[in-house]
Amino acid sequence: MTDPIVMALTLIMVGQILLSVPLLLVRVKKSIVCLPLALFLLASGLLAMEPIVSFQFPQWYQLYSALALPSLFILCPSLWFYVEGITSESPWKLNSKQGRHFILLWPALVISVLILLLPKDLHTAIFIEDADIADPFAITLLIGLLLIILLWLAQCVYTMFLVIRRLSAYRKRLKNVFSNHEGRELNWMNWFLFVAISTWLFSIVTLFYSSLFDDLLFTIRTESLLSLLLIWSMTHFGLQQKPGFLEGNNVGENIMPQHDDEESKVLYSPTKYQRSALDTEQSNRIAKKINDIMRKDKLYLDSSLSLQKLSSTIAISPNYISQTLNETLSTNFFDFINKWRIEAAKPKILANQDTVLNIALEVGFNARSSFYKAFKQETGKTPSEFRKHTI
Repeated sequence: MTDPIVMALTLIMVGQILLSVPLLLVRVKKSIVCLPLALFLLASGLLAMEPIVSFQFPQWYQLYSALALPSLFILCPSLWFYVEGITSESPWKLNSKQGRHFILLWPALVISVLILLLPKDLHTAIFIEDADIADPFAITLLIGLLLIILLWLAQCVYTMFLVIRRLSAYRKRLKNVFSNHEGRELNWMNWFLFVAISTWLFSIVTLFYSSLFDDLLFTIRTESLLSLLLIWSMTHFGLQQKPGFLEGNNVGENIMPQHDDEESKVLYSPTKYQRSALDTEQSNRIAKKINDIMRKDKLYLDSSLSLQKLSSTIAISPNYISQTLNETLSTNFFDFINKWRIEAAKPKILANQDTVLNIALEVGFNARSSFYKAFKQETGKTPSEFRKHTI
């Protein structure tokens, strides 16, 4: 009999997915990045239904197992496409080159067909009773299944590497474009990756341990709970998250000029300024102009100030401004603006006539936490410590 707690966790997972996927599909017309997220959740939902099918509908288990296998090979590509989409500097689009990420899906489909061709009693012996099998066809199928699962594990590791590298480059790039990162940092993805890796590791360790010692190291409840956390984080945060490089997080209002994949590689590369025509004299003039307008017009007080807004105000290319900040002033847009904000906040902190939150909002921060972090980074002290040691 199936564990009632496992059944309850499974039903919650499936319910979350059934509620979330239609919402995502409705949004696809406005933002295509919702499509890979919907695909990820659909594949996860199909895999999550294993306890329900095996207990409530055993007569359909052979068909289910044939459908569940290809679903595994949809997870990694759809996760990568989603991360690629929400971190893209221009509206993300599907293209033919992305098909290579589904290369393992084709042999998985072949194995699924072979699973369907198995006699029902043989399928039951292999996938339900875990009995020893001498049938040559079944042995060949099991070898193919083992190989494809090992390849899937390798694909998971590679995808995690790509995602982590992409997120790292994305967060660095954010600092060259926006003065406030609230809603853009994708910190929830750190939690998601931790849960995903933990779930996969628990599953693998449990599988091998049970095969070697005929005992479960981690119970199915642990795996189900981790899977629920995985689905919850993806549905809860995924439904709220919009592409980070869209101005104001509104789809269609791109913060940077559109560019192809090759240009994106240049922008994310540390050597992105090698082809620039900006010389030292021009860079110094731009640096002076930026500092002058900050001093006179106090643009840093605008909490939504971005590289594009500054570019429009002083009529200088965003790339030239970014290059000047990075190479001439040895900083990035985010730290540069925050330094001006902290300098504006210091006399207000010393005056001690308002709350820290109000001061933070007055000088351009969107949150108390981001103000504290920037203040500590700039001065080495918290606002209260700064007041205490200065007065």
